[in-house]
Amino acid sequence: MWHFLSFVVGIVFGSFLNVVIYRLPRKNLSVVKPTYSICPSCGEEISWYDNIPVLSYILLKGKCRKCKAKISPRYPFVELANGFCYLINSHVTKNPLEFIALSLIISCSLIIAFIDLEFMLIPDVTLFLIAFGSFLLWFVNGMDLYNFFGVGIVTGLLLLLGFLYKGGLGGGDVILMAALSLSLGIISSFYTLIFASVSAIIYALIKNKGKLLMKQRIPFGTFLAPAGYVVLLVQRCLQI
Repeated sequence: MWHFLSFVVGIVFGSFLNVVIYRLPRKNLSVVKPTYSICPSCGEEISWYDNIPVLSYILLKGKCRKCKAKISPRYPFVELANGFCYLINSHVTKNPLEFIALSLIISCSLIIAFIDLEFMLIPDVTLFLIAFGSFLLWFVNGMDLYNFFGVGIVTGLLLLLGFLYKGGLGGGDVILMAALSLSLGIISSFYTLIFASVSAIIYALIKNKGKLLMKQRIPFGTFLAPAGYVVLLVQRCLQI
């Protein structure tokens, strides 16, 4: 029952994440106003029965009821991804604080992934929440002081890379990795960086049809945040 409830809660929160992803980077919109959902195409209010996570998208065949504009498949993807990740979290930990921390990190990672992909931007609020979630994990798992060395080493390395390759790393990427390092530890932090870097390179190759352009800007947060969450999950699975 707990696992099913986690999945449902994850899907419901995933619906809210879609609102945040769309509104947060747009200066003319507020996350809390209007309080109801609107169609990105026609701006009309979406009725509650057309706003049921995943189900409404299927019933409406991916189109707005009023203007018939296509609804991005991102919406059901985020809802399902968040739901399944909450479900996984409920399996890998029985500690309520650890569950909250992992869920907070994956939800913010989804926000970061899509906003950075479209706007090359990592919102400050997501960095703060991931830092809080990482602190909770560090606290629950014994407050290993050596993790602070990991934070310092990883941050220093990324700052150096940012200096040598100007424009290659943004300040948000550095802060994001520093926040994750507190709960990951030094070794897992490097695994996260490798995983994220390989994913980013593959993305760049696909986007440029096999070519890797040195001056190309890559939304590194899109790969870094989810990579950190995956490595955190692997850590917990190895502890079971």
